[in-house]
Amino acid sequence: MNYPDNMYLFSISEFAHACGISRKTLIRMEESGVLTPSHVNPDTGYRYYDAHNAAEVGQYLLLQRLGMSRSEISDYFHEKGDIKTFLKEQRKRLGEMQRVLEELEIRHDPSRHFSFSILDLPKTVCYCISKEISSPEESEAFFYLVHQQSIMDGFRMQETEPLFGLSDDEYRNHFNSLGTTHTITACIPVAASGSEDPRLQTFPAVHAFSALAYGDYTIINDFCDRFWREIDERKLHPAGRTRFIGIMAPYVNKHAAPREYCFRLVVPIEPQNN
Repeated sequence: MNYPDNMYLFSISEFAHACGISRKTLIRMEESGVLTPSHVNPDTGYRYYDAHNAAEVGQYLLLQRLGMSRSEISDYFHEKGDIKTFLKEQRKRLGEMQRVLEELEIRHDPSRHFSFSILDLPKTVCYCISKEISSPEESEAFFYLVHQQSIMDGFRMQETEPLFGLSDDEYRNHFNSLGTTHTITACIPVAASGSEDPRLQTFPAVHAFSALAYGDYTIINDFCDRFWREIDERKLHPAGRTRFIGIMAPYVNKHAAPREYCFRLVVPIEPQNN
């Protein structure tokens, strides 16, 4: 970096005041390798900082406000110019945040009823069991039992991913026909353990089309119809099995009133040509 001839060096007290942080925080940043004083007097050990250091502190504080941990910020600074891994992790976090915010927004403003988006789903290992069912209520009870069994079998939850269901008809047919049944697979995300249990399935990371709906079980058939109609209108091409997620339903929140249920449908899609 090219420095001007009249570059000024700030004492630690001046610099801490200018940055709005404590001397202790500056020392901690130095110890973690995030910040290196512009000059250290070899005789006294006094530290001196320049405007470039101030920019570094500003970036540190910004990342901290965005919710990154000290170790994550330290990794970012240590990677210098090569930040591919850092960016990958932050995009993953951003995708998770996008999903959560969409769910909260539709619950906050239920008048919208339906919303659509494109998102990325991470690679997920799931504990999976299938069964023929004939109603959403039966599906709810089935999911509870499968989740319970996964815990009893010693598997640890993957807390960042929701439970989801797969259906043999890709959620295209209605439940309201008398005697109609569907084969539903309950998928419980679990931490990868190296187990060879046949009930474990690995779902690869995918680019996907997502739909959210707000209401009770009576909206599900219309929701599924709207989902597939939207896919056709957008000329999207499904590239994997459709997942049904009960974000806010009796199983995941037994205190929720029926009108407050929230559901998500997600289907992997082929990349679109720009």
